Amino acid sequence: MKAKDTRERIVSEAFALFSERGFHAVSVRDIAEAVGIKDASLYNHFPSKKAIFDAIVSEAFERTRHVFGERRILFNVTDDTTPYENMTPERLRELVLPSLRYFFEDSYMVRLRRLLVISQFESEEAGRVYRLLFIDQPMALQRTIFEHLMVTGEFARDDAAQLALEFQSVPFMLMHAGLTWEEAEPRLVAHAERFVQAHTAPGHGIRKKEQA
Repeated sequence: MKAKDTRERIVSEAFALFSERGFHAVSVRDIAEAVGIKDASLYNHFPSKKAIFDAIVSEAFERTRHVFGERRILFNVTDDTTPYENMTPERLRELVLPSLRYFFEDSYMVRLRRLLVISQFESEEAGRVYRLLFIDQPMALQRTIFEHLMVTGEFARDDAAQLALEFQSVPFMLMHAGLTWEEAEPRLVAHAERFVQAHTAPGHGIRKKEQA
């Protein structure tokens, strides 16, 4: 347990330092001093500074997987997409907005975004992780949702990848503009509702009423 506690402390202190200064500006000695151990002792837990960075990223993925799983939010492109059917403004608030809110408000993800934004131009790995977490993965998931809605006939046939880019560009812009969730939420609600209205297949609402 003592070794586990030390390992967790190393990750925690390194994360704090990385998010303040950037990955390259922090040395192994800086991390060891923050933890209260010697440099050599740190290497008993991690073989390199990059290994600590990898542990921080891995924790972010696991935290997100857990939160999204609890709320039935899509995390992998292979996950069940049926909860996203019958996309109405109410369903948007239940499924789409919580996933966006998580990236605005979760303290771990906010600090990680800061770390990756600072470090992406100095570290190829930081840039790769940044694009994966905040661009590629969200767009892939959104594309999967739109493709499913096209198959079910709710959305008009279109280029799902392009729609994902158009949809995700607004939350990405607001997030990186430093807006709080309270500031961003009404804009995102309006954006999402207008987006659904613009791409719902013609007559889909009428067919739903007839079936009811």
